[in-house]
Amino acid sequence: MDHIGPPLAHFRCMSSTKPAKSQLFLLLILSAIPRIIGAFWLPNAFGDAYAYTEQVYYMRRALLMGTFSQSNLFGFWLPLYQLICAVVSALIGSPFYVPKIISALSGAGVCLLVFLLTFELTANKSLALVSFTLVALNPYHLLYSSAAMTDIPHAFFILLCAHCCIKDRWLLAALCGLAAGLMRIESWSLVLIIPVLQALRTRRLSVLACITLLLGPAFWLYVSWKAGGSPWRYFEIRNTYIVETLAASPWLATFPLWRVGLDLLRLVYTTQPMVLFACCLSLTLAIRELQLRGLRHRISSECILLVFFFAHLTFLLLAYFTRNQPEVWPRYGLIFFTLGLPVLAAQLLRKHVATGLSISDSFKDASLRLANIVLMVLFGLQFCIQLIEVTRTTVKSDPNKIVAEFLEDQRLADRSLKVYCEDGAIRVLSGIPLEEFKDQYNSPNDTESFLRSLRENQIRLLVYKDLPGSRLAEIIKEIRSGKAGSARSSSKGITLEEVTLRPRRKANDGIVLYRVHGNEMASSSR
Repeated sequence: MDHIGPPLAHFRCMSSTKPAKSQLFLLLILSAIPRIIGAFWLPNAFGDAYAYTEQVYYMRRALLMGTFSQSNLFGFWLPLYQLICAVVSALIGSPFYVPKIISALSGAGVCLLVFLLTFELTANKSLALVSFTLVALNPYHLLYSSAAMTDIPHAFFILLCAHCCIKDRWLLAALCGLAAGLMRIESWSLVLIIPVLQALRTRRLSVLACITLLLGPAFWLYVSWKAGGSPWRYFEIRNTYIVETLAASPWLATFPLWRVGLDLLRLVYTTQPMVLFACCLSLTLAIRELQLRGLRHRISSECILLVFFFAHLTFLLLAYFTRNQPEVWPRYGLIFFTLGLPVLAAQLLRKHVATGLSISDSFKDASLRLANIVLMVLFGLQFCIQLIEVTRTTVKSDPNKIVAEFLEDQRLADRSLKVYCEDGAIRVLSGIPLEEFKDQYNSPNDTESFLRSLRENQIRLLVYKDLPGSRLAEIIKEIRSGKAGSARSSSKGITLEEVTLRPRRKANDGIVLYRVHGNEMASSSR
C-alpha cells in the first residue's frame, strides 16, 4: 500500500525539488501577517472564546499570585491551550489578546503544514502552493485563527501529528497527540490510532510513544479527581450542560430531516464538497487495494491522512447522533478542510498521471478541463460566501459590546460600582477586572438568598441574558411582580429599573440591563 491507484512517484515535474527553509519561512510569514492583524481587528467569532479568555485570566492571576493548583486547570474544557496562554500572558501581559495571537500563530502553522503535507503526497511544489493559498486565504480560517478558541491550535497539533507519522517520527507524533488530547477530547482517539499506524507502517511499536499518549487522558482524569472529587466529574459537568441545553431547546433532541440536512450542509460547506469527495474516493481506492494486497506492504502517507480525517469525522458524527454534540457548527469543518486538501491534490495529480499530461497542460484534456472548472467554481463560491459572512460578522453591531461599553463607562465614573452579570462575553469585553463581578458561580440559586446577596454585595447593575440553565429570568419576574422579597426583611424592597442603551438593538437580542435599587419604585429610564 505504498500508493493508492497509479504510482505518483513516477510523475515528477520541475517543481518537485524540496522547498528550501527560506521558502518555508516566507510562507509562514505570509500566512501569519493577516492572522495577527485579525487577532487585533476581528471580533471573536463565537461566544465560547470569552469563556476561554476568562479561564486564561484566572489561570494567569493564580500564576502571578503563586496559588496555582490542579483546580485552576479544571473546567468545562481541557486545559492545555488556556495554560499556554496564561503562561505567556503572565510574562508579557494582555490576557485578552494573547489567546488570539497564539491562535493566529497556530493558524499560520496550519497553512505551512498543509503545504508540507501536500508536497509529501505529490512531490509537486505548484500543487502544494495552491493548497497553501486555499487555506491561507480562506475567510473562515482567517476568522477562527483570530479567535481565542481551540479549533485552530488543535488542528495545528493534529496536522503536525500526521506529518510526524508520515516522517516516521513516532515519539514526536505521540507528543503532538498528547498536546491535541489535552485541548479537545476527540483526540483521545489518537491513543489507539498512532500505535496502529506505527505497527502497519514500520511493523514495530514504540512503548514510550504509547505511554506518552496515555498520559493525556490519565492526567485529565487525575485533575478531575483532585478538583472535582471524582475522575468522571468532567463528564458529569458536560452531561449536565447537554441536559440543560436540550431542556432549553427541545428541538435539538430530535433529528428531523430538515435539521440533519442543515447541520450536515454546514459541515460539508466548510469542509468543501470537492475535498470531501476526494477523501471518500481515496478511501474507496485504499479499501480496494487493501482487499487486493492485504497488509503486507507499508501503508502510504495518503492513508495516514485518511485515517486522521475519517477518525475525527466518525467521532463528530457519533457525538452528534448520540446527542452529545447538540449542533454541528460550521467551524467544525475547518479541520477536515485542512486534512483533506493534500488528499485532493494527490487525486488531481493521479488524474494527470492517468492522462499523461503535466499540471500546466491540464486544460488540453476535456475531463481535466471540466474538473478544474468545477474546482474553481466551488472554491470561488465558498470564498465569496464566507467573505460575505465574515464581513457581516465584523461590521454588525454587537449587543454584548454595547452593554460592555456602558458598564465600562459606569465603572470609570464610579470605581465602587458592583455588577451582576452571567455572560462571559460581556464581562470580558467590559475591561472590568473579572473577579469584581458577581455571577451565577459565586451567587446563591434560590430567590431569597439571591436578593440578599444583591443587597449585601451592593450590586447596582444587573445584566440579564437568556442563557441555558439560568434562573435569572424567573428571579427578575418575581422581583418585578412584587412577589420576591416579601418573606424576609433583609431582601425586601429590591426593585429593578430597566436601562435603555444607545444604540439600541432589537429586543430579540436577549440582553437587558437593570439598575438595582433598594427601596425605590421601579421606573423606566429614557
